[in-house]
Amino acid sequence: MVVKRRWGGLVVASWLAEGNVLAASHVQEDDRMTIPVLLLLIAQGSLAQGCDTARIRQVIAQLQARQQNVGVQVAVRAGGRLVYSRGFGFADLEDSARVTPRTILGIASVTKAVTGLALLELWERGRLDLDAPVQRYVPTFPVKPGLPITPRLLAAHLAGLRHWGSERGPVLYARHFDDVKDVLPLFQDDTLVAAVGSGYHYSSPGYNLLGAAIEAAAGMSYQQWVTESVLRPLGLGATGFDDVRAVLPLRARRYSFYDLTTFAELTQPVRVPEWDYSHNMAGGNLNSTAEDLVRLGAAVLAPGFLADSAYRLLTTPVPSASGPSPMAFGWFISGLAGPPRRITISGSNAGVQAGIAVFPDQGVVVAAITNTWGKGSRSGEFVSAAPDGLLGRMAAACGERRERGSR
Repeated sequence: MVVKRRWGGLVVASWLAEGNVLAASHVQEDDRMTIPVLLLLIAQGSLAQGCDTARIRQVIAQLQARQQNVGVQVAVRAGGRLVYSRGFGFADLEDSARVTPRTILGIASVTKAVTGLALLELWERGRLDLDAPVQRYVPTFPVKPGLPITPRLLAAHLAGLRHWGSERGPVLYARHFDDVKDVLPLFQDDTLVAAVGSGYHYSSPGYNLLGAAIEAAAGMSYQQWVTESVLRPLGLGATGFDDVRAVLPLRARRYSFYDLTTFAELTQPVRVPEWDYSHNMAGGNLNSTAEDLVRLGAAVLAPGFLADSAYRLLTTPVPSASGPSPMAFGWFISGLAGPPRRITISGSNAGVQAGIAVFPDQGVVVAAITNTWGKGSRSGEFVSAAPDGLLGRMAAACGERRERGSR
């Protein structure tokens, strides 16, 4: 098999022929799907719990024909159950290892959704004040001019902090951080890009400051609190913090159809180096699977995992001087004035595209992850929940469903 010489044809040919569809070993026990039910769904082929799986496969194949992503995972949850889960393509081209529902992939800024839930869990328990100056929890962070920087503003990208810039290079990508507080010197002395509370300015460094506040309020490491308050209660057993130094079974390699220096588009994929993203611990350093991501998304379909008060915070835009932020507590909220409502989060690092889309009015959650910056992937189509995006088109293949959140 000469993968590189026949790349496009190979992937398209293998797209529907390979991977596992709802294999019994990949369905969590509390999804309550018995072997007879699984066999019935597979036999029916195109319909599962109100979702047209043939249409889902077609949507993915159409996107793959354009982007030629090396490997992809998708999952759909509807009616309170995992109804579709599949891996496509390759986790590792050199070893011809295929993506399955168990393959571990990076999820980049989808990490922020987990950080947001961990923050709300602290607030629910009365252990963190969302409107206190962040220095209450991180006294070493310099006071900035104007309004105080608070956890609420950090979570909504309204604190005026910058995003990552020129520091992201070989030196930083070779350094590992074990404590989120150690990340702060990378940006804490920088001038704000905007006045605090003046408007939306996306900032992954801001989420790492938020992670440091979470760590202090929780009285344990940020990673431990995330595990104890979110990952473990939701049963996200495949989700964890990436450490490129560690041997992690089933972890996929990453690829790009863009030059990693000039960002010029390439005709063949190149391997992305094993860069360390622990400098973005609270903003983009988790690994996961599509099945875990739809389980995570199910936690924000309705109150349940979150108390009613915390869920209202999650779904209420945070105001600023120039209008409400599109993000609240790690999730983007849209359609609040009327259906269809959408709660989404997406992320991208070199060789990673990942997204979750939650449709409360349908009771449907969809997720997709790839280990590739595919051809034309700057469009954002892979992670888009809009009607013409991959996640939006996958959700459109599912009928009206309603799922209750559960703690």
